[in-house]
Amino acid sequence: MSQTEAGRGRARRTTETARGGRAATPVAGATRNRPALAIATLLVWASLLWSSAPSAAARNDEVDYVALAALLARDGEYERAEQALASVDADADGIDRITFHTVRGLLARQAQQHAQAVEEFAAAAAAAATGEADPLLHLYRAQSLFAVERYAEALAAIEAAGDAVLPLSGAWLMRAHAQWMLGQRQPALDTLAAAGARFADNTSFQRRQVLYLIEAGLFAEAARIGREQLAGSDAGPDDFVAIGTALRRAGSIDEALRFLETARLRHPGHGGIARALAQAWLERGHPLAAAEVLAPQAEREPELLVEVAELFRRAGHLQRALALNGRVADPASKLKQRVGLLLELRRYTQVTALEPALARASLLGDEDLRYALAYAHYLQGDFEAAEKHLTRLTRPELFRRATELRRLMQDCGAERWSCA
Repeated sequence: MSQTEAGRGRARRTTETARGGRAATPVAGATRNRPALAIATLLVWASLLWSSAPSAAARNDEVDYVALAALLARDGEYERAEQALASVDADADGIDRITFHTVRGLLARQAQQHAQAVEEFAAAAAAAATGEADPLLHLYRAQSLFAVERYAEALAAIEAAGDAVLPLSGAWLMRAHAQWMLGQRQPALDTLAAAGARFADNTSFQRRQVLYLIEAGLFAEAARIGREQLAGSDAGPDDFVAIGTALRRAGSIDEALRFLETARLRHPGHGGIARALAQAWLERGHPLAAAEVLAPQAEREPELLVEVAELFRRAGHLQRALALNGRVADPASKLKQRVGLLLELRRYTQVTALEPALARASLLGDEDLRYALAYAHYLQGDFEAAEKHLTRLTRPELFRRATELRRLMQDCGAERWSCA
């Protein structure tokens, strides 16, 4: 067999595979984080590839580049799919324009070029006969419109998709959020309520409903629905954290504390709950409570030790803070915090004794630490050592402090003990 004939054989096999072979699966990233849409994408790919069969059959001795691009995109070969589409004359008669524009739209969305994707999906829908456009083309267009915050048009595209997208939970969430962003608050809440009834096992609708109510300042209603949601056996720790954090950010600290304290009882080892609860207590003005909440979590997550030590410092429990600081693994974080704690404890000799360790850790470039060392040397009467650090200060605020410290040292004169 000649090379030309072999090439034609491969072309025919490619065309036949594109025409009828196997069911296609969704393009990677096209329905990101939407499991239900993955099934829908599978169906639309299959229908698109099937619709390309007459075009391929009419050209038995040529590669159907539109169908080939669809297959390449399905396999994640986006660059090669672009190259295949580049071989297509978009103005030629007989090409499958629905598949052509749909693939271009999916590739544009994969590249985060959502405005271009909107135009391609609109062109694909327009290429279909009146009333015969695949509903998923409208949904794809709605997703891209949503990504560029054209919410009114996104809602219209969802409506154009009709009942075919009702089984897709992601479409309901998109509709609700578009309505909310357009100021249609009650319709958005109604959409979430209807979706919650349809998808009883999906708690994301109730969670979103609670967040919207919090945003609207309806804290009592948000708390009521939140408690109903969290009373379910399937409520996870992340649900508590989301609602508690939203209440805290909205200024309803006491309600947030109630949610998060309940969460800690149900999920005592969850780090996210511990952090959210500690933050709520801190904003309530109780750093000691925040420290006590976070301290057990620091036993499981040693990277929290610096934060817990700082909370105890703010609560005035300096010895506990110093003890926790001694267990910090990161040398830089440990030394910087330790200098501050020792200064508050007025252990100036221990502060100056840390100078070699600070130098080894390359921390003397920190002007705050430089000033702390200068101040500790000054209080011990070692003015020469203090001046060595003061001359390295350039930050305006610290430069002014250095000037004041020099004046005090000059006033002390020979009686350095009087400045200690």
